[in-house]
Amino acid sequence: MKNTLAALTIAATLCASGLIYPATMRVVSVKNETVTLATSEGIVYEMYSDGDWMPGDLASVIMFTNGSEVIYDDSILAAQYSGFTVANTARP
Repeated sequence: MKNTLAALTIAATLCASGLIYPATMRVVSVKNETVTLATSEGIVYEMYSDGDWMPGDLASVIMFTNGSEVIYDDSILAAQYSGFTVANTARP
């Protein structure tokens, strides 16, 4: 219980400070254990996963800003499967 409360406190602090934010992305490719995801604006991120991702999958992700205002250096902290789309699965 104590660890859970500490984790929630840290998460709330990060959210309030604007260092983490939610996003939705689409999987555009999977090669070996590298999953490439793209935002609706076409910004591409990669993450390691031994999960069962496929092109066209939608992912709800928690992003970390790395403390900068530049979106291109942000990092994926966590990703959760949230559906599938068949439209435009071949490209971001």
